[in-house]
Amino acid sequence: MRKELFAACALAACSAAASAQSNVTLYGLVDTTIRYSTNENAAGDNKLQLTDGVLTGSRWGVRGVEDLGGGLKALVTLESGFAPDTGGMLQGGRLFGRQGYVGLDGSFGKVLFGRQYTLAHEILSAYESFAFANNSILGYQGGNYTGLRYDNMVKVAKAFGPVSVTAAYTFGETAGSLSTNASKAVGATYVNGPLQLGAVYQATNNVTSAFFNAVSAAQASKQTVWGVGGTYKTGPATLYAGYTDSKLDVANIKNHVLYGGINYELTPALQLIGTVQADKLKRPGNDGDRMTSGLMLDYYLSKRTDVYVEVDYTKLKDGWVALANNAGLGSANVFGNDSRVGIMAGVRHKF
Repeated sequence: MRKELFAACALAACSAAASAQSNVTLYGLVDTTIRYSTNENAAGDNKLQLTDGVLTGSRWGVRGVEDLGGGLKALVTLESGFAPDTGGMLQGGRLFGRQGYVGLDGSFGKVLFGRQYTLAHEILSAYESFAFANNSILGYQGGNYTGLRYDNMVKVAKAFGPVSVTAAYTFGETAGSLSTNASKAVGATYVNGPLQLGAVYQATNNVTSAFFNAVSAAQASKQTVWGVGGTYKTGPATLYAGYTDSKLDVANIKNHVLYGGINYELTPALQLIGTVQADKLKRPGNDGDRMTSGLMLDYYLSKRTDVYVEVDYTKLKDGWVALANNAGLGSANVFGNDSRVGIMAGVRHKF
């Protein structure tokens, strides 16, 4: 009897120790809005809809951390995106379309393997006040310039005091060619009190659909993206500024985007967020301009639940009108019109 009791206690102790070394968290976010917007078809008609959040896409996920000892940890994240208005899966119906990776974290830094945010998106979105918003009329840079997410990626990061350096490589997985569909990137960030700075360079081969679906297979191009940005916190205000430069070689298309913004804490629970982005398109015989702006009031009912109202305005000129008249832009398609106004009211809950 004593032996059985001792064995049971030992097993319970081992189980408790194992539990203490591992941590698995189920988390999620549901963000939905009512949106009214103009110029939603070729006739210029308006549209009223229930849709996904203005800033953040709805998702659920599982995050795991295991302490392997000696300062080494194993990491895993599986994250699925869904549309709150219909319950349907996003990211092309993938089970874990937002993220799906495993990795290690230790004194050598951090190395991650799988589907992840691109390095360009990860760094540059931190310096735009709407973080390249989930609303594609405001967040058109994500995916089209930064790539948003890539499959088959290895990402390595290491911090050296206030400076963090990251490199990423995406396997093209094409038989007979190491370069076809492959991508490589390097970036660095610097944090010193209220000041944060960052820079990134990313090159992706054989790009077609990533640029608004506007590049044909015959013009598949190497897309090089580089950018710089920073934030500065002064009192209740955080100021944002950034620049993105995108170039496709064969298609001979260039975009230069300058953006600035602010996040101002009116009260501990109420934030005012604003952004302005100016995009210069250089395309053979079809140059154009785009100005995108948004203003949002966000009120936190609790640490996990907030409500907000938002207004945005986009103005297009010349070649940008034609570029924004295709299905590749999704809800940012202006159907040949040269502007759009949107008004949104939403609620978001994190768990």
